[in-house]
Amino acid sequence: MIRSGKIKNNPYNVADAQYDADYKRSFSKAVYLVEQYPKLAKFIEDKIKIDKWAPDVISGYIESHQLYLQDGFTSISTTTIYRAIHYHLLKVTKNDTRRMNKFNKEKDCYEQEKQVSESKKNNSIELRPDVINNRERFGDWELDTVISTSKGKHQCLMTLTDRKIRFEIIARLEGKTSEEVIKKIKKIKSIIKNNLNNIIKSISTDNGSEFSAWKEIQKILNTTVYFCHPYASFEKGTNEKHNGIIRYFIPKGKLIENYSNKDIEDIANWMNNYPRKIFGYKTPIEMLKEEINDNNLFNKIINIQKELNAI
Repeated sequence: MIRSGKIKNNPYNVADAQYDADYKRSFSKAVYLVEQYPKLAKFIEDKIKIDKWAPDVISGYIESHQLYLQDGFTSISTTTIYRAIHYHLLKVTKNDTRRMNKFNKEKDCYEQEKQVSESKKNNSIELRPDVINNRERFGDWELDTVISTSKGKHQCLMTLTDRKIRFEIIARLEGKTSEEVIKKIKKIKSIIKNNLNNIIKSISTDNGSEFSAWKEIQKILNTTVYFCHPYASFEKGTNEKHNGIIRYFIPKGKLIENYSNKDIEDIANWMNNYPRKIFGYKTPIEMLKEEINDNNLFNKIINIQKELNAI
């Protein structure tokens, strides 16, 4: 039996031993950081529940922006935040955290014969220059669509993600058709105007039927469209990951027409203001500011979301 944390008069039992260890530890456990710093705890809770930030981003943001120097704050690791959630030390549950699928597919998951079609052979992703592959410049975009459901005709979203700075543009389409895609591409051109070649240098996309008018896209944007191999959407993995974030806000099966333009704008703004570990916890908007010195052009791109979906 267990008395005062000690096991007596019984043969060794794993369950009893673990219980005894936990019992003893309960008296020696140190106070957790989030218990010592209630202001920090509230900050973490708000960032997870309201702003939908991941624990890693919260930890990195506190460090990179030196919030730990402020009264009521201290440095805190990602692991410590997860432990605080696990032990119910924060007013946060696991369901409040934003979980995303990881893309662990390998490049050899498609067979060699599944090549880009003959008509797109000169636009194969295999021919894409290293400057694009290595994410060396702003203006190389990945393009895709996000549907609500495959049943019936419904609205969908056209998404553009810059490969270097992860800036996101989301456009509402009335349907998943090449005509709708061309309509939005033309509108993007009308917004950017004379700066088009500085903002859009290339497009990488998949073989969806909505991009069948790709030659027209090239002509409108005066750029090159590159195609991923069939069944290899991971070749535009940045855009795929961003589409997964959109799914967090608009789950699969939910009709996009039930979401307002303001809702879509808010999703894009959230993504563009989300600190990224790869940039030292700077946001895509902060990265955009470093790429564009012209304030008028900068503001034009920042506001492109609202103009693009305006009726």
